[in-house]
Amino acid sequence: MCTSVSAEWQRLPDEKAKDQEHYVDLQSVKQTGPMSIYRQIQVLSQGASLKSQSFASTVSLHEYDCMNAKWRVLQTVGFTQPWGNGDKVLLSSSSSQAKEWQALPETPLGQQTLDLLCPSGKDD
Repeated sequence: MCTSVSAEWQRLPDEKAKDQEHYVDLQSVKQTGPMSIYRQIQVLSQGASLKSQSFASTVSLHEYDCMNAKWRVLQTVGFTQPWGNGDKVLLSSSSSQAKEWQALPETPLGQQTLDLLCPSGKDD
């Protein structure tokens, strides 16, 4: 998964998440019919660890079903430094597999992101 510095990152505000920030790469958004795929980066202010490996950011590929208001994570990669820099960290054996479809969360990853990624839904 590419973490190009030429990305157009837009922050998703979330007052509850004090130790992390989420950004959407607007240049990565691909919309086909009711489906929208985009890249997201999560920057952790305190860092985190999983199975004795530390990481400071994750870059993930998400898919939104604009018609049914559902989403899923297609792939996630951890990095030892903020903004997808440094060495890659294996987060889990399933981090490279698509997850199940889920209802939109009640966070910035939910409705705000759907509105950003699925502009055709605003034409009602």
